[in-house]
Amino acid sequence: MRISTAPSLLLVGTVIAALAACTASGEPDSGLGSPAPNSTTAAPGPLAPVELTVAAGTDGGAATGRTLNLPVGWSAEVWAAVPQARLAAWTPDGRLVVSSGRSGRLTLLTPGSPGNAPTAETLLDGQSNPQGVAFAQDGTRDVLVVGEDSQIVVWNYADGSVADRRVLVDGLPTSGHGSKAVTVTGSTVFYSLGSSGNRDPRDRDADPERAAVWQVNLDGSGNQVVASGVRNGFGLAIAPDGTLFTAVNQADNQPYPFRDDSGGYGQVVRDYVNENPIEPVTRLTPGIDLGWPLCVPDTRESADLTGLPYVPDPEFNPDDAELDCAQLPNTMVGLPAHSAPLGLAFTAGTAIEGAVGNGALITAHGSWNRQPPRPPYVAFSAWDAGTATLRAPVELVTGFQQDDGSRWGRAVTAIPGPDGSLYVTDDDAGLIYRITPGA
Repeated sequence: MRISTAPSLLLVGTVIAALAACTASGEPDSGLGSPAPNSTTAAPGPLAPVELTVAAGTDGGAATGRTLNLPVGWSAEVWAAVPQARLAAWTPDGRLVVSSGRSGRLTLLTPGSPGNAPTAETLLDGQSNPQGVAFAQDGTRDVLVVGEDSQIVVWNYADGSVADRRVLVDGLPTSGHGSKAVTVTGSTVFYSLGSSGNRDPRDRDADPERAAVWQVNLDGSGNQVVASGVRNGFGLAIAPDGTLFTAVNQADNQPYPFRDDSGGYGQVVRDYVNENPIEPVTRLTPGIDLGWPLCVPDTRESADLTGLPYVPDPEFNPDDAELDCAQLPNTMVGLPAHSAPLGLAFTAGTAIEGAVGNGALITAHGSWNRQPPRPPYVAFSAWDAGTATLRAPVELVTGFQQDDGSRWGRAVTAIPGPDGSLYVTDDDAGLIYRITPGA
């Protein structure tokens, strides 16, 4: 993999400095818009610091004495301690299952009385990097679908326990972005199969194809690619119209793709890569291609990073010979570059919809090498029922990162709870937060 090491050009920096996200006050900047008060198209706002309380029976750990920035009138509580807490799903009987990745454990949390920590027990242990979790019905049975290192598996679930493990897909690659997210609609399981590395077009021709989203039926049949060119579509969810959406982790050190007067074409320019490529949040239809690494989302004509077309990558597709980027459908929503979105959930039909509206909760893990670091956050993107599209996202939960770029926590996913609260996992602090809208 070749990455240019040429120094950034002063002229390039001047041309695109306006793209860089930083605030005059020096506060960590998500790059998102701020929520508008009393708006039907955005979550309640503005945000204000709220002290995290700690539920009785749990340890606040790194969150002790910390605050989160939330809509005015909302409250936040350290609800449970789950080391390496990653993705989560509610069981049919009202408990929360939380995966913990490399520790190999799935934890089952049974809510107790308000102000008290849930009862925690191990649902499964010794698994191979369990990440994605989702519940579905298979005939008359409730089932738990789990994305493991090299497999997609399903378990029968009843009364807080699982049994009768079945493998739907086996032999999946585990290198690079090998963690598997899952979501289910009806009898169809969708799962992510991320790229082997940062920028390698050979993934598109690999067997099985990588940088793709796949689907398989609950009986193990019909394993096939849904979408190609999806570098790491780890956020997966079903939208209110029944279609599949993904939130994508895009490339680092993207070469400058514009043949303009800056002279930076094909070079890795810090001011550009700080803000590009954006992280798409978009609908996946059968056979769609999101272009990676042959096409790059073009942010030049967009003020809110919505409806973005693509331009050819200067290294792998300079003349559109490998893929005609102009023929790709525009990506619906763009998150600020290097947000690293891991969680995606829709609010339609949940108990929190009345407080935030109908839309998507998008959880960002934060950057690993951006300068300055992109902070972790939870965003809200309103759903436009008339066009069946998402609107530009706004901040909903921030505050995990300090002004100097250090972090005390990293959000992974945010999912609505049956009680009307929002439950946010944090794999860095090993905690789960219960965030409750005001009355």
